[in-house]
Amino acid sequence: MKKLFAIILFLSLLLSARDGYKVIKDMDDQMVEVPVNPQRIACMHGVSTDRIVTLGRGSSLVMAMKASPWALKLYPEMEKVEVINPPYTGNIEKMINLKTDLVLYSPFPGEAAKYRAAGISAACGFAPNKRPRSMNDFGENFKRQFRFFGELLGGDAAKRAEKYCAYFDKKMEKILAVTSKLKDRDKPSVYYGGRTAGNLLTGQGRDSVLHWFVKAAGGNFSPAAIDSNFIEVNMEKVISWDPDIILISGWGNALDSVKKNKAWASMRAVKNDNIYLIPQGIFAWEFASGESVLMTIYMAKIFHPKLFADWDIIKEMTEFYSEIYGRKITAGDAERILKCLPPL
Repeated sequence: MKKLFAIILFLSLLLSARDGYKVIKDMDDQMVEVPVNPQRIACMHGVSTDRIVTLGRGSSLVMAMKASPWALKLYPEMEKVEVINPPYTGNIEKMINLKTDLVLYSPFPGEAAKYRAAGISAACGFAPNKRPRSMNDFGENFKRQFRFFGELLGGDAAKRAEKYCAYFDKKMEKILAVTSKLKDRDKPSVYYGGRTAGNLLTGQGRDSVLHWFVKAAGGNFSPAAIDSNFIEVNMEKVISWDPDIILISGWGNALDSVKKNKAWASMRAVKNDNIYLIPQGIFAWEFASGESVLMTIYMAKIFHPKLFADWDIIKEMTEFYSEIYGRKITAGDAERILKCLPPL
């Protein structure tokens, strides 16, 4: 009965859609009316910006979070985008002045209603309250988001989304063919911190994007002990986990923040110098970026260097940016991205 009601609701919305608009289901499973071909898009959610750029519509952005140095190098049109600041809930007056025709948001209470009250179409680009609870569901949900943006943007974006999904499947299957056979005792324990720049105690928890990618790469994700998408822990908790490997967000952090911090000195990862920055390319790799597939290869090589010794991450990166993003980078560029260095 519920399924029948949903179909009837969808058909009624579809029939009532205004000229120049279409009805689609967003990532919060809401039926929304959006422009058939949105031209001036505001992103209150960082990953939405990443998807729009990945699918070739960066020139449609009018508002977004601050672009990375690599995004500005590879997509010069991002220089013209109005930068938004925390808490990323949108400035209606600015949106109207910029003639915004679509807003992408995360579902804060009342977020969608205020945009629609101003006459601006809105759609949820990511719903953390509906994060997947299994590896298979995660993979399908990750691809669903690309396909959602392909449908949302129109034109050749849908074709580009399918190309990305095929790449995702191919690389993840190759990684999982190895890591799925590992026993838990053969997987390193992994801590991730620095989600908020300068605070190494902020991270991601159970069933978060990073949890699933760490698991795919053959690691045991210690913060999965906390059932929340985004988390903040205390130092005692990290010490109790005593991770084999520490991953630090490359977004506003540095290795020395752990290496030269006495509070972290007792941990295995620090003693064995197993501390790594997660690269930031066009977007921060650990925040569900399209580059997350590269991050999973990068992590797999760190967690299991012998098992993945033959996988050339530099070659993979140059091919990825060319084939998926339509942008050329050199081997030197790839090296700098891996080291969290800006373009020369």
